[in-house]
Amino acid sequence: MKPMLTHPGVETSPIEAPTDLPRRRLPATVLALQALLLAETAALVWIWLWTWHGVQAYAWPGVDNGLFERGLSYLLILAPAVPVNLLAAIWLGRGGRRARLYLAAAGTLAAVQLVLLLTPSAMPVREAMSDGAAAVGIRFLLVVVPILFAGVAVSAHAHTRAWLGDGPVRPRSRIAGVETAVWCLALALAVGTGTEAREWAEAAAAPQDQLGRFAEPGTWARLEDAVADTVAGLPAFTGFVSRAVEVTSCDYANPAGLSTYRYALEYGLHAAEAGADEAAIAALWAEGDHRLTYDGETLEGTRRITAERLYSADDEVFTLTLRYTGGEVPLLHLESPCVERTDHTPECLPAQGDPETDTVEGLRCPDLG
Repeated sequence: MKPMLTHPGVETSPIEAPTDLPRRRLPATVLALQALLLAETAALVWIWLWTWHGVQAYAWPGVDNGLFERGLSYLLILAPAVPVNLLAAIWLGRGGRRARLYLAAAGTLAAVQLVLLLTPSAMPVREAMSDGAAAVGIRFLLVVVPILFAGVAVSAHAHTRAWLGDGPVRPRSRIAGVETAVWCLALALAVGTGTEAREWAEAAAAPQDQLGRFAEPGTWARLEDAVADTVAGLPAFTGFVSRAVEVTSCDYANPAGLSTYRYALEYGLHAAEAGADEAAIAALWAEGDHRLTYDGETLEGTRRITAERLYSADDEVFTLTLRYTGGEVPLLHLESPCVERTDHTPECLPAQGDPETDTVEGLRCPDLG
């Protein structure tokens, strides 16, 4: 065979390697859609953090309120949307079928989340969703749904549809590592958050020491004194609406065979200037022989403050648990540890401030009519 010859006088040109196709410029509507996806992701993280903080308001020493189940339920509902939204934003920069898939998944997840959060009976642990569950759904409705509708409107634009209809200009393998990393990170964060939630819930519901080291006489008086000390520092306090006393069995006897009981005392307050009183309670319960344990809002949006008041008795620490809950009728709720019944006729104490209603359960107090 004869070699191919170049015509005399014609210079040969070097053979160039094929160049990659130029990167397409993203339409403004696609950039807006990416921003909406990131905004929804941030909103979901904020809603879960707000929800978990609100769930903590229902913690009470020695009582299992299903805190872990509640926190985990919200995590299972909200968390899957975070990696899906991030990957949808990434793939939108390339267009094509994968972008459409993640975008559809993001929209579907948002719709399912809305239905579940607005229907507490459909939650994974519905028996534990009695307090404030509807408030989470309403917050989702007000914050996330407007972003979702804006995303649908932007997706329907001609430029966005044209972009999504085109295939990617670069090999898909270039972001496969990013996609895998996002899913792995999301899984690791979910597992870590779930573990942390379980540890906190178990610590919050740990049963109190069942020794009944303290005698019953003086327990009711300590509770009344704690109430008096608290309201004495309230700038807007005008009186009590109600008082309720409940004495319940701890369902065990101490080593000497004495039965043990727990006292619960609750006063309803007149709400003149709740904000000033709440600030005063938070400050008082954070100093001296008090230990502040929580200050925040419940899922219904009411202020809740919890604390412990410590008394030294016979080289032991006698701990009262204190709780303030705001609302139309703010409530002061106090509880004692389990105490030994050493007297068959415990002392009954009159209410402070002449409240409109006064009830006592678990004790016979004929003089408190």
